[in-house]
Amino acid sequence: MRSFTLLTLLLSACSNEPEGIIFVDVTEEWNLDFVHDAGVTPEKHLPETMGAGAALADFDSDGDLDLYLIQGGELPVPGVVDDGNTNRLYRNMGDGQLVDATHAAGAAAHTGYGMGVAVGDCDGNGHLDIYLSCLGEDALLFGNGTGWFRDGTAASGVRDERWTAGCVFFDADQDGDLDLYVTGYLEVDLTKPTWCGEQREGWRSYCHPDHYEGLSDRYWRNEGDGSFVDGTREAGFSDSMGKGLGAIPADFDSDGDLDLYVANDSTENRLWVNEGGGSFADGTLLSGTGVNGRGLTEAGMGLASGDFDSDGDLDLYVTNFDDESNTLYRNEGELIFTDVTARSGLDSPTRMQVGFGTVAADFDSDGDLDIAVTNGHIIDNIELYHDGKTHAQRALLLENSGGTFVSVAAGDFGDLLRVGRCLLAGDLDSDGDLDLIETACGGAARIYRNDSASGGSAATSAGAQPSYLGAAMLRD
Repeated sequence: MRSFTLLTLLLSACSNEPEGIIFVDVTEEWNLDFVHDAGVTPEKHLPETMGAGAALADFDSDGDLDLYLIQGGELPVPGVVDDGNTNRLYRNMGDGQLVDATHAAGAAAHTGYGMGVAVGDCDGNGHLDIYLSCLGEDALLFGNGTGWFRDGTAASGVRDERWTAGCVFFDADQDGDLDLYVTGYLEVDLTKPTWCGEQREGWRSYCHPDHYEGLSDRYWRNEGDGSFVDGTREAGFSDSMGKGLGAIPADFDSDGDLDLYVANDSTENRLWVNEGGGSFADGTLLSGTGVNGRGLTEAGMGLASGDFDSDGDLDLYVTNFDDESNTLYRNEGELIFTDVTARSGLDSPTRMQVGFGTVAADFDSDGDLDIAVTNGHIIDNIELYHDGKTHAQRALLLENSGGTFVSVAAGDFGDLLRVGRCLLAGDLDSDGDLDLIETACGGAARIYRNDSASGGSAATSAGAQPSYLGAAMLRD
């Protein structure tokens, strides 16, 4: 018996089967060559820090996930010529290769300074469309199912020339078509940049959002044919001055319709409760989701929703600034939530990072939801002001073990220091598990193939609905 046990242990040690959660960087192998242009200037305009969103969806109707990446470029400042950078559409060829189909697909029809993206069939023709939030004029691109798009912004009636960020399609009024919610961020004057930080060479810093006035969110009601009307006030969203960065719809009260949670930057987050017929009520105060457990507002950015404690209802995970930690709100039922961040082991691993995009999924196939987060500071010279803090930071994989989370190594994911912004999960290689796509502010987008022993499966998360800057993934 002893010799059999020893033989079993030796065979196990020699096995090539991966253990735990393993992601492998296959960016070059997949021919992904996208690099985000932040349009950095000596004036340190705040939009330069935000990076941009991305979307995974089957844009050409061939059964696999394609990738749409949002570009920045030159800031819309008088006298500055656009550098010609555009958003990029990469078609998935189904053989482990992406092909840049941007210009052939008309996906570069809009060349504004991009922020977020939402994907959905908003005109009801069976094909996916794309909404783009921007610093400046937003855009709505209509798809024809072959991966080709036309700019339908003017015809749709959607018009927004402010600084918008988070955006999401969802059927708010349960009439069978997709409505649109867009978060307004800040009122900035690029012709009069504010100097923040110390007045000496190299120490100028990006300003805190508190230096700017916030913008209201907008709700666009779909008229059933891909045209929209501004229904913000009528739906109950008129009091939405929150400096919004993320929005996620989910049925938090289990009544069969979609509620909406909005992450706001350094102001109170908002929980909008769907009362039916396209009417929403502010449930923030009673729910306890506007502030953390200590009653403090935080710099809400990324969002994920899922049943983290396996009790049958949807909880909330919000990424925040450093020295705040990310926050997990447990759904107690009846639209009451409790901040369980510390008791869930999520305070310490996230306190020193600036969290942006996040995804909740069962990466280790053990039946509960794990959390992946991409991190990166907004202040590029933060090292001058704080010992131990960095601009580029490592991503985190937080493994769920019965409701308690532990930061674990996950192969190449989190191995490099990056100014992370958007994070998506989807089965790019059609092998049945979830891969990860990570974007960076002023850096290259990367693909991480899931090589775990048994790949994970997604649940209700920021993958299924938009998170920070409208990161979206659609799948069957």
